[in-house]
Amino acid sequence: MAEGVIHMRQALSVLSLLLAAVLAAASLAGFQINQLLREEEPIAQIAGELPAQQGFSELVSETLLDRLESELPGGVSDLLGDRADSAVDSLVASMLENEEVDAAWNETLQGTRADYTAQLEAMFDQGTTGDASDLDLAVDLSPMAEAMTGPLREGLDSALGWLPFLDTSSFEFLAPELVVDIEASTGEDADPYTWALLVELSKHWLVLAVLSGIMVAVGLLLGPGRSRWVALTLGGLLGLGLGLWVALTVAAPEFGAVSDAATQSLVEHLESQITAWAQPAWWIFSGAAGAAVVLGLLGSAAAGSGASRGRRDAGVNQGHGVTAPGTRR
Repeated sequence: MAEGVIHMRQALSVLSLLLAAVLAAASLAGFQINQLLREEEPIAQIAGELPAQQGFSELVSETLLDRLESELPGGVSDLLGDRADSAVDSLVASMLENEEVDAAWNETLQGTRADYTAQLEAMFDQGTTGDASDLDLAVDLSPMAEAMTGPLREGLDSALGWLPFLDTSSFEFLAPELVVDIEASTGEDADPYTWALLVELSKHWLVLAVLSGIMVAVGLLLGPGRSRWVALTLGGLLGLGLGLWVALTVAAPEFGAVSDAATQSLVEHLESQITAWAQPAWWIFSGAAGAAVVLGLLGSAAAGSGASRGRRDAGVNQGHGVTAPGTRR
């Protein structure tokens, strides 16, 4: 009976500490998701420097030139030729250094973050169509377009206003209400409700952390003798594996190659920024799990040597029994 209770306590100790490792990893993941969706700083750290990248200005110049050529009469486009290209390139380079552009970009980022969070929370409350397109992201670039094209419209007015047949008020088309739909990179088989559920659970990351701590205490208290340290070692190994896996995969994303060189440079910048933001926490998590493994091994070794010494001392006492002295006559 007593032996069966001991085995049950050993099993419960191991399960408790394995569950503690899973809950700790889930808590950290929830903490990062919650930060990314509900706080301003992470998204600003990850994408705030995009306008300063060379690829960003190249894409903006290309987009504006395409719009300019489509709106201007064909004869004017031919007349301007490379002059328009150089004018737009220089203006784009200068306007990206504008403080108003930085503020507009931050407004775009924070607005997109808040809207997408609300979109995912609405999915959790109201359900989804089941189509992966429910996860697509709508980015409102209207504030950015307005701030960026202000100097450009003024510059074009100065550069092209001498043409008698050109109505410079037509340059207002360069500041449109612009919303870009970005397709989710989760794949066609992704379940939108699963992602919505993860977003909802991320709000409770602190509860998961507390539960993890409780499971650690329960596991250590339940484990008899050396078995508690073995259970701690196993839990630490699971935590170490989870931490390294997330650090090397989810926290270091690779979005794949794109055909356009300018876009590829922006993708690589985002990959490096996401990794710089997300990965350090998982290295720390992995280090803590590794420390638990070392502690478990040391505790197991100490408990094993203590038990061996106790058995050896008991054997010595039995082999050299003490007899009471006889009665003296």
